Amino acid sequence: MEELNELRVKLKNRYLLLILFFIVFTIMGIFLLMGYSNAVIGLILSLVCIIVLAIITLKPSKEYKKRFKSEIVKKALEEKFTDLEYDPNKGMPYSVIASTKMMRMGDIYHSEDYISGKYKDIKFEQADVHIEEEYQTTDSEGHTETHYVTIFMGRWMIFDFNKSFKADVQISQKGFGNSKVRKHFGKKEELFKEVAMESEEFNKRFKVYAQNEHDAFYIITPQLMERIQRLDDKNKGKLLFCFIDNRLHIGIYDNKNSFEPGSVFKEINEDTLKKITEEIETITQFVDELNLDNTLFKREV
Repeated sequence: MEELNELRVKLKNRYLLLILFFIVFTIMGIFLLMGYSNAVIGLILSLVCIIVLAIITLKPSKEYKKRFKSEIVKKALEEKFTDLEYDPNKGMPYSVIASTKMMRMGDIYHSEDYISGKYKDIKFEQADVHIEEEYQTTDSEGHTETHYVTIFMGRWMIFDFNKSFKADVQISQKGFGNSKVRKHFGKKEELFKEVAMESEEFNKRFKVYAQNEHDAFYIITPQLMERIQRLDDKNKGKLLFCFIDNRLHIGIYDNKNSFEPGSVFKEINEDTLKKITEEIETITQFVDELNLDNTLFKREV
């Protein structure tokens, strides 16, 4: 942490210089508007300094982020998971989420901070995912502008599921906003049906979709509903559960990127490590709460 903090302080000083010259640049711009002739030279010099500082800050910024993830995040992950693969520059493949046919994939897809491993002998994958949709607006004069709106930003996790099932089921928290009901199932084209569960409280929070009620009731037991509600209480983001091909896909829409170093103006300390631990527990809590390592119900289909 000491070495990282030294690197952070150097980076912070460069950012402070960048901010200082931006202020000078703004002041010179005001002077120029007021007609001060020397302001032109000051404006040019300030702009050059801003560009140079921005360029020389970019590399240390990337190095700081890289070292934080390799020296802080990776070590924390190694303490919790086995068979670990952690690649901050790799993401969840687009095709993995698109193939579920339970998410709108928008027009721009980005993913990073890929993690895979085992926890309690349960295989899992997770990554940060950001999906945007393109919109075009045309004003009264015929000018067209393109806008990009975030339709999902958060984590996508995939867990092995020990309870085998024949059909796919979706549980979408109300307000999730980017889920869609799968229309194609195998070779057949069949709409999923909304299924009302036995718990009124659960129905207030979530919508369940399946091909038939039997599939939904087989997977979503009263105990599982209670556990999902507890996970909802623990997580600030909206949740999506997709039971597909004997695997559980979970989307957490919380508008956050995980395992980031935070502001360079804040010291790396025990609170930083606590934050990383909490972000790791976002993965482990789903295995623990949903009891995914329980093989009692595992059966062949």
